Amino acid sequence: MGQWVRRRWWVPAILLLAGLIGFGLIRALVRREPLHAGRPVSAWARDLNHPDPLVRSNATTALRAVGPVAVPSLIRLLKKRDSRLKKPFLDAAPGLPLAVRRAFIRVVKPFDAEIDRLAAVQALTVLGTNVPVAPLARALHDPGRHIAAQAATALGQMGRPAVPALITALSDRDGYVRSMAGYALSLSGPSAVEAVPALIQRFADPERGIPPQAVYALSRIGSPAVPALTASLKHPDPRTRAGAARSLGTLRPVDTNAVQALIDTARDADLEVRHAVVEAIGQTQPYSPQSVAALTNALADAEAVIRRKALEGLQRGGRRAAPAVPSLMVALNDENDEIRAGAARVLAKIGPAAEPALQNLYARLNDPSPAVRSNVLQALKSIAPADAPPPRSP
Repeated sequence: MGQWVRRRWWVPAILLLAGLIGFGLIRALVRREPLHAGRPVSAWARDLNHPDPLVRSNATTALRAVGPVAVPSLIRLLKKRDSRLKKPFLDAAPGLPLAVRRAFIRVVKPFDAEIDRLAAVQALTVLGTNVPVAPLARALHDPGRHIAAQAATALGQMGRPAVPALITALSDRDGYVRSMAGYALSLSGPSAVEAVPALIQRFADPERGIPPQAVYALSRIGSPAVPALTASLKHPDPRTRAGAARSLGTLRPVDTNAVQALIDTARDADLEVRHAVVEAIGQTQPYSPQSVAALTNALADAEAVIRRKALEGLQRGGRRAAPAVPSLMVALNDENDEIRAGAARVLAKIGPAAEPALQNLYARLNDPSPAVRSNVLQALKSIAPADAPPPRSP
C-alpha cells in the first residue's frame, strides 16, 4: 500500500500544477485588454498624452469605440503604484550626470506608473458617464496633482452621479482634495444642488483658496442655491456671512429676495461682511431705489474700503443714483483722494441731475490730487452746459 502511495505522489502534484495553470489562464483572460485596430486600450490611453493632436484625436475616437468594455482595464491601470526608486532618484538626480539620469530612466522607468495613471484618468474622462465614480474619487488623493486634477475634471463632467462622492471629498483632511472637489462641483453646475450646504461650510475653510472656490461653485449652481445662501447671511460666523454675500453677488439672474437680504445685512458689524455685502449690492441691482439708499448709507462708513465699494456700486447705477447726490457732495471733501475721485466719477455718470453738486465740483478744481482734478473736469462736462461760466464763490 505504501509503495502505491509513493508511486501516486505525482497525482496531487499534477492536480496542483493544473490548478495553478488554470488559475493563471483565467486571470490572464480576465486581465486581457480589449483591442481596437489591433492595439490594447492602454496603448490608446497613453496616446492621449501624445504631442500630436491627430494622434490624440485618434485615441479619443478609439476609446469611445471600445466604450464601457475598456473600463476594467483602465481602472487597473489607474491603480499602478510608483516605483520605490522614484523618490530616491528625484532626490539624487540634481547631483547625477545627465547620462546617468537618462540611463536610469531608460532602464528602471520610475515614472511609468504615473504616466499610466494619468493616461487612465484621461481615458476615463473620455468615456464620461460610462465609468464608476469610486475609482475616480480615490484618484483625487493621487500624489500626482495633475492626475488628481484630471480626476476632478472627470467627476465634474459626470454630473449628479458623482455629487455624493464629491460632498464627502469636501470634508477630506487634505486641502488639495477639498479644493479639487470644489472645482469638480463647479463643473457640475445646477446638477450639484445637493452639495449647496457642504459648499457653504467651505466658506470657513482654513485653506485660503477654498472659500473663493466654493463661491464660484455656488455661482455655477445658480438660483437653487439662493434660499440657503440668504439664510447664511445670518450665520454666527462672519466668514460664512461674507461668503454668502459674495456668492449672492455672482448669481445670475438676479434674485430680488436675495438683493433685499443683502440690503438688510449692509450694516453688519464685521468689516469683511460689510465689504462683501456692499460689493454684492453694487454687482446685482445698483439701480433700484432700495439699493441706491443702501449704497448711499455706506458712503458714511468709517472704513474707506467700504466707501470705495459703495461708490463703485453707485457708478454702476448711473442716472438712477441721483438720490445719492447730497452724500456725494460730502464725499467730494473726503480725506481720501480715491473717495473724492470716485465721488466725481459717480456725479459724472448721474449727469444733469447732479447739478446741485456743481459748486462743490468747482471747489475741487484745485485739488492736490491729479486724479481728482481729472475726474472733476469730466463731471463738469457731463453736468454743466459747455458754455456755462463757473459759478462765483459766495
